[in-house]
Amino acid sequence: MAFDFSTDFDPAHPDLTDDTWTQNEIFLQAFNSGDGTLFDSLYRQDAISNFSGRPLTGADRLAFFKEFLAAKPALKAEVTHSYVAGDVALVGVKYSIDTTGKNGEPVHLEGVCTDVLRRGADGRWLMAIDRPVAATGLVAEQSAS
Repeated sequence: MAFDFSTDFDPAHPDLTDDTWTQNEIFLQAFNSGDGTLFDSLYRQDAISNFSGRPLTGADRLAFFKEFLAAKPALKAEVTHSYVAGDVALVGVKYSIDTTGKNGEPVHLEGVCTDVLRRGADGRWLMAIDRPVAATGLVAEQSAS
């Protein structure tokens, strides 16, 4: 796969880093690529994603990301706060997603998200837990059942 990313990172071995701006840009680029496998690679193997509206891990998380991102939704995200303590980072984000609904209608989702990242033994920072809270719309309502 060839991608043109504005923030340099290795898609085969991503690192969200402890630099909040870089971390946000990598996350946005991976999401907006539409590649669910690439996006899932930003998560630890044991990570929990609540992005679908329910906690998913492993193969279930990957399957959800592949299905949801196949429609190429557009994510915008602004970091509201970030704290790093040793090998753990807590990041708050205000987000919006523009996508297409099941019947082809335009859909706008927005809310806030709390993310927990951990630095692994290899030094890479990856997502451990994400917890989006939608102010408008739910991602689960937009994915195929």
